[in-house]
Amino acid sequence: MEEILKSSPWFRKWRSKGSKFKGPNPTPWRPIRVSGRFKFRKTNSVQNLHDGHELSCHTLKNLGIDDEYPTCVTEFKKYAEVTTLHGYRYIMEEKRNLCERIFWICWCIFGICAAIYMMSKIWTRWADSPVITSVASTNYPVTNLVFPAVTVCTVNKAVNEKLIIQGCRYNKTLSEMKAIISSLVDPEGRNNDDNVALLNKNPVSPDTALKLLRLVAPKCQDYLLTCRWNNQAAPCTNLFKLVLTDTGYCCSFNTVEPKTIRKTARSDAEVLKQEMEYEYLQKAVWDYADRFRDKNGPVMDETDGNNGTTGSQDSYTCARIYDDEMYPGVCKYISKCRTDPGICKLNAEAPPLPPIIKVAEEYPYKAAGSGRSRGLTLLLDTLRCDTVPTESFKGLRVYVHHPEEFPSVGEKGFLVGPGMENQVSVIGTDTYSTEALRSFNPIRRGCYFTDEFPLQHYKEYSRSSCVVECENQFIHDECQCIPYYSPGNTSVCSYIKMKDCVRKAIVERKIFKFKSRMLEDDVADKSCTEVCLPACNETSYDATLTNAIFPNQHEPNMTKMLREAIAEKHTFLQDIAYVSASISVLRIFFRESSILQYKRDELFTWEDFVSNLGGVMGLCLGFSLLSLIEVIYWFTLRFYFDWKRYNLAHQTATGVITGKF
Repeated sequence: MEEILKSSPWFRKWRSKGSKFKGPNPTPWRPIRVSGRFKFRKTNSVQNLHDGHELSCHTLKNLGIDDEYPTCVTEFKKYAEVTTLHGYRYIMEEKRNLCERIFWICWCIFGICAAIYMMSKIWTRWADSPVITSVASTNYPVTNLVFPAVTVCTVNKAVNEKLIIQGCRYNKTLSEMKAIISSLVDPEGRNNDDNVALLNKNPVSPDTALKLLRLVAPKCQDYLLTCRWNNQAAPCTNLFKLVLTDTGYCCSFNTVEPKTIRKTARSDAEVLKQEMEYEYLQKAVWDYADRFRDKNGPVMDETDGNNGTTGSQDSYTCARIYDDEMYPGVCKYISKCRTDPGICKLNAEAPPLPPIIKVAEEYPYKAAGSGRSRGLTLLLDTLRCDTVPTESFKGLRVYVHHPEEFPSVGEKGFLVGPGMENQVSVIGTDTYSTEALRSFNPIRRGCYFTDEFPLQHYKEYSRSSCVVECENQFIHDECQCIPYYSPGNTSVCSYIKMKDCVRKAIVERKIFKFKSRMLEDDVADKSCTEVCLPACNETSYDATLTNAIFPNQHEPNMTKMLREAIAEKHTFLQDIAYVSASISVLRIFFRESSILQYKRDELFTWEDFVSNLGGVMGLCLGFSLLSLIEVIYWFTLRFYFDWKRYNLAHQTATGVITGKF
């Protein structure tokens, strides 16, 4: 700096003229500050240069240093002259008049406001709806899908002979046994008000009633006569299992049992013992009923009891009608036959179990394709002879659902009437989520991954199973018990609590609005459907039902399905009147060979989000990433180094002028 000052023309001129002055030093200029600018006046002494006053910019320029004291105004003016942002250079140009400056100031403000508005919209959309569901494939094969679970329920929840056998073991009459079962599966008394009234005289505990429900329930082979899977005959006992639903015990195909099963609902040892005895004790009940009727005459019809006419038997199904008049003689006869089956001329050997035929390598089963030949075909008996109905219609209730879902047959199932052939065509929809969604809060993305919300009683998370647990938790909090069909080993609600507490809570819709304790964080009053979000990876099924009269021939042997069933020792199907009044056919299959598959993904990735913001700022302001770096650089590093350079130039110039250099 010193060399630059000494070599400047002004310095050499000043040194050459200095010898003409009288005195030790020439007359210099002394700078003074007036309102942010430097003014200069002459002084007769250089002593004032040692008083700490600054040199003027004009003096530095004369010394060959083009510099000015850095301020925010001067830096912004310099920045506006060279910036790539649109419009700002015209605001600070010296030759622009006031109107031009105001014009560009207004447009710059408008550009800033427009950019802020559009960026706020992008931010709101990204924050509120970070997930987008799009079509991933329009040709996703159904062979990749799990075949839906099919749960079939007969409206009759008990077999008459089993009611009599268990009634004798528990010292209950037939009417009392019917009342016990009805109070459990039909607490609203849709069909059994008179029977339920008997409970007031001789009540039983809910756990005992639940155990009896399992012991008297019809077996799957009682109403599933023949089964075909993928156009191949298979024993129904290999395909179906007995499960507990909201309408009692039903038979379910391709369903996955919950990980927690009520112990009293199984009673495995007692059930196995009863099934071993039932085959010959049932014959004992038939034998006693026939002898009893031969001796005492047919039962009186309740509707015609006043005029003394005898009751007519059901010519389609029921060859025997049971009532309480058979007690206690029937119990004594059963006890004698159980002790010594030979006395009753019965075979005490257990019936042979059907062979186990492996129908698939994996479970749950997957579909082999579309069409009814690649689905499930069932020949069903509606069990019109048994007399503990839970519905006001004759037939069955069927529910098609996901294998992991709780079979809410009573609430969601469709009806299958007797004497009908029913076809259920299913269309599946598959949805999967990318792993990138795990970075979002489940509430924001609107779904749960399986490992994020483990359920207490079910192996895999699904919304329906979550709702079941959620509602059961509420019922337990309100009534200190849960319905009989709920998983777990909590106490079962009695008939009184089901009628007064549980049903009242449902009617008053408390169950849909309560403070949930299923989550770790405290959740304000929300319904179960709000707490239980959909699964991030799920498959749903949409079923369409069509039906027609079955059979269309006047002889059973003329229909192939009936002919095959008769050959399998279902000889009662030879009666066409029985077939028309009790038998149904159910076919379930995928309608299409391919389905839609949806994908949940991020609406904006960080790259998309930044790109959208950059596009808006580029459109409205001409702003880019380097523009941001430029602004930061200009008003930080550049400002600092300009200030430092100015101070260094000032100190050097002062030293040169005062003769220190």
